[in-house]
This record gives sequence, structure tokens and C-alpha cells, in this order.
Amino acid sequence: MSEFAFSGSGIALAGGTLLLLVGLGAAVKTKREFGPALAIFRNDPVAVQELVYHDGPAEVEGTARGDEKGVEALFTGTVCLAYEYEVQEYQSSGQHSHWKTLDEGSNSVPFLVEDDTGRVQVDSTEAELHLSPETLELSPGDEPPERIAQYIRDTEDVEYQDSTLDLGITELNLGNRQKFIERRLDIDESVHVYGAVGRAPAGEWGSNLVDALLTRDENTPIVISDGSERDTAWRIVKSHLGWPLLSVACLLIGAYGLALGLGSLL
Repeated sequence: MSEFAFSGSGIALAGGTLLLLVGLGAAVKTKREFGPALAIFRNDPVAVQELVYHDGPAEVEGTARGDEKGVEALFTGTVCLAYEYEVQEYQSSGQHSHWKTLDEGSNSVPFLVEDDTGRVQVDSTEAELHLSPETLELSPGDEPPERIAQYIRDTEDVEYQDSTLDLGITELNLGNRQKFIERRLDIDESVHVYGAVGRAPAGEWGSNLVDALLTRDENTPIVISDGSERDTAWRIVKSHLGWPLLSVACLLIGAYGLALGLGSLL
């Protein structure tokens, strides 16, 4: 009997300790992911010209400038500076029906942010994008636009939802609803950028180009948004809510397990 009690308390102690460690790790991740949002909430954007004398993270807002080469958005074919795409499918399983992501991706090109004081280069490589969505929802049997139809033909994880059931007097469309979501930063669109300030040659793309570069480093991500300063901060928070929820859940359950295990030993 004592061996059973000790075994149970040992499992509780080990499980509680493990969950506490996971919770602490998630808390550290939360702090890192929420860092840009806190910085944006606390500080104001700086003028592009001031980046010449600036070290460390900074945020600017202005107009996104680029040329017609850009990058072609996957679903609409729009030439833009950055885009994300996502395909979701509504999968029904009783009370657990949900939209499941089948495929997603992104692409971007370097561009400039221009305000009244000058232009600054943005290195959008591995950028965290927070852009407004354009969504096309298709019901089973709907004919998609040609670009999306071609995408479906080329993508193994996404299938046409065009199966039918012949009922004699009519046909019933079978399958799931799908969403094709595209988020873009268009040329000459308003943009908000947060990132680390690096040095770059001035004057390559115009006389008002400053010798600075907004990029990412090991401590600072590059965040690109088509929203206002407040919208950008909230989008960052909402996109990383899973980490604080995981942290709180693991810390609470881990603390309970630890207390239970210690209580059995005392």
C-alpha cells in the first residue's frame, strides 16, 4: 500500500514538475512574442530621417513603395510587395466541427517605407506579416476562379469539393466548404513596420533614401502591418494568444500536481 502511495505521489511530482517547466518555457516564449506589441503600445513611430541616428528596435509608418516587378499574389495575381495565403476547410465531426488549415504560405520582396522626411529600406525576409484578409468562400459544387482552380490542381493537400449524389429528380452536392484567404501589402499602400535598425548605403533608390535598414536580428523580429499602430499591436497579441494560454494552463495544473505529490509524501 505504501509503495502504491509513493508511486502515485512520484508520478504527481514528476508530472507537476514537467508541466511547470513547460509553463515557464511558454511564459518565456510569450514575453518574446509579445515584445513587439508592448514596444509598439509604449512608443510612437519615429520619422524615417531619425533612423540615421537610431540604434536598436524602431517602428515607422508611411507608404510602401516598390516597383512593378514585386511579387504576384497566389490567388488574385495582384502584383504586391508581400502576401500570405491560407486555405481552410470546414470539417464536421459533431460538436467538434471546425475550420482546418490545409495549406498556407507567404512571399515578399524588399521594399521602401516613405514618409515626409525620407525613405528607408525594409528587409522583408522572414517577416511577420499582419495584413488585412480577402476571403473567397466556396460551397461544395461551386466553380472556383481559374487561378484558384489551377492552385487546387497543383496542390496535393487541397481537393475539389465537387462530388455529387444522384437522387433521381435532383443531385445533392457533397463535400466541405472551403475558404481561400489572401493577405497582401500592395504597392503604395499605408504600412507600419517594426524591426531592428541596421546600416545600409544611402541614395541607391533615390536622393532621400537614408543609410538605414529595417530588418530582423536575434532579439527583434521584423513586423509588417497594413493597420494603424494600435491595430498592429493587437494583431500581434491575437496571433500569439496560444502561448500565454498554454503557460497559464501548464503552471496551474503543474502546481496542483506538485502540491498533490508533496501532500502525499507529508
